[in-house]
Amino acid sequence: MSINKGQFLNSQIEVAIERNPLIVTSDMSLTEAINQLSKPRNKDEGIDVVTKSNQSIESSKRSSCLLVVENNQLLGILTERDIVRLIAQEISMENVKINDVMTRELITIVASENENIFTVINCFRQHKIRHLPVLSKTGELVGLITVASLRNSLKSVDLLKHRQVKEVMTTNVIHGPPDLSIFALIEKMAKYRVSSIVIVRTDPQQKLYPIGIVTERDIVQFQALGMNIKQFKASEVMSTPLQSLTPFDSLWKAHQKMQKLGIRRLVVCGDDDQLLGIVTQTSLLENLNSVDMYGMIQILQEEVDRLQTEKIEMLHRNNNNLEQQVQRLQESVHRLEQRNQEMAIINQMIDFLQACEKIEDANKLLTEFIKKLFPGFSGTVLSRDEHNHKFESVSHYGNLADSEMLLEFNDCWALRHQKIHIASNNQPELFCPHTYQDSQLTGTICIPLLAQGKAWGIFYLRSELPQGISNYQRELARTVAEQISLGLYNLKLREKLRNESIRDSLTGLFNRRYLDESLKQEIIKAKRYQQPLSIIMVDVDRFKKFNDTYGHDVGDIVLQKVAHFLQKQVRQYDIVCRYGGEEMTVILTNTPLKIAQQRAEIICSGVRKLSLQNQGETLPYITASLGVACFPLHGTTGEKIIQRADEALYQAKKAGRNQVVLYQLKQ
Repeated sequence: MSINKGQFLNSQIEVAIERNPLIVTSDMSLTEAINQLSKPRNKDEGIDVVTKSNQSIESSKRSSCLLVVENNQLLGILTERDIVRLIAQEISMENVKINDVMTRELITIVASENENIFTVINCFRQHKIRHLPVLSKTGELVGLITVASLRNSLKSVDLLKHRQVKEVMTTNVIHGPPDLSIFALIEKMAKYRVSSIVIVRTDPQQKLYPIGIVTERDIVQFQALGMNIKQFKASEVMSTPLQSLTPFDSLWKAHQKMQKLGIRRLVVCGDDDQLLGIVTQTSLLENLNSVDMYGMIQILQEEVDRLQTEKIEMLHRNNNNLEQQVQRLQESVHRLEQRNQEMAIINQMIDFLQACEKIEDANKLLTEFIKKLFPGFSGTVLSRDEHNHKFESVSHYGNLADSEMLLEFNDCWALRHQKIHIASNNQPELFCPHTYQDSQLTGTICIPLLAQGKAWGIFYLRSELPQGISNYQRELARTVAEQISLGLYNLKLREKLRNESIRDSLTGLFNRRYLDESLKQEIIKAKRYQQPLSIIMVDVDRFKKFNDTYGHDVGDIVLQKVAHFLQKQVRQYDIVCRYGGEEMTVILTNTPLKIAQQRAEIICSGVRKLSLQNQGETLPYITASLGVACFPLHGTTGEKIIQRADEALYQAKKAGRNQVVLYQLKQ
């Protein structure tokens, strides 16, 4: 049976098309467009079946472009590179619409049975583009082909296995020192039209050593977060550690590494870690010569035909022997498919970890991925509690004992030795103390999750399968543990940085900047759903006198105590902020004035009863004055409601303090 070459090539295009690209209208603001590009997005459940077949779990990812569509017609495109160029030109993005900055002259292809993978590759080369919209014969948008989707669709191509990285790498790498500002990096990207800047350390001989990288996607994220791009340095925001290649690695290894890690580029280093070049997705595509590819496919076709003929001949001579070989081949194919599926699951897990914004979200997702990778096992990821220093399960599945879900450092050999520990029922004395040893247990794997040389967690697997744990499963567990460790630790760092940017360091409450941003959003929602929103301004009475009497350290304790009390008095979705000094603000969403007044009275009464102590000494009781205002009764903007609540607070102070005053509209 022959394989139709045209069908093979057309199927590659089908796999390469992203059926649900991010679509917007031309009147969207540029600021909202940047937010859209920076957000992870879930693939639509209605995704094309050809694309979906390659994924066992739907992944979340960020788009690298926006397609502008109106009345089913494609009008333009806005890419990450466009955003970087606009930032470099210091163009104000307020009141700018996508229509003002999008690219209108587009390169597209029409979905047709006559198109093949080489037509698409040549189109990318000829026009030096990274996004290719696919239209129907009637001009409607079908999907989008990107360099990443095209590279992933190529699968195992022998041509890549016989080419080395040194043949295609770019040696003129655009780089910068770690003390360079983000804005300076953006200017470099725009000037040299590159998608990334490699951050390097320079030795006295002027040799360059890569230590990190900043990409266009990072710039879009920084812009969406409202970071001061002229204040932050490259060393504070760069991605590190770097994934690298050697000049003698194959292009196939480069392709696999990009696919596994979900990245678009890899630096090339020598034996001494000196920077030699960089390889990108585009580099790989530019070296897939269509003539060579057609020749390779022809050879494969002839090989398939030859094997089919031999199979028929051998059936007459030695049917049993041939059937055994076919069976072994089928088993090998099955194992290969299983390996490919496992790698796809790991890649999706990495995508999810990169897309998550909270550790809690990542912990919930990990269970599903680990369960698919290790069916028949029981498993858990344990994280070190910073308060009691015990390791507690944050994600688990299967049948695990309490001792396997909460353990001390000395209960696990992997933690003690800081390396993987494997045990089986052949040598039961090697099981860790935390392992529950029953008659069904056949083997365990404990892998420490390390960061900066210290164990912050454990990846633990327990097998009750008769065959125990295979060598391949051990290596798979090691790979999974490395990705979990890297993903969760980076997520913790991102979460820490974000909290530091929006939290007041003394009280732990949200800061003034977060108040301004969130109040705007809450007012918009209140207007849309026609719901009330109330604000309570809280001020500790005679705080300056308290500070002068007992000192600033004791004053800080008072503010922390009041802040902690306020957080316990509101709902999970309400917002408590430190407005400034001893003044704090409570935003009560979907709350009318009467309910807000009741809540303010409870707070006022509760502050009076707070027990304050410092080094065993009981401090005097404190009181607070509170002002309350409500949207839309007292104003239609967040600034006006804050102002009115502050005026009511002033009236409470003026009336003798230690009371709640509602804002009264002046006649």
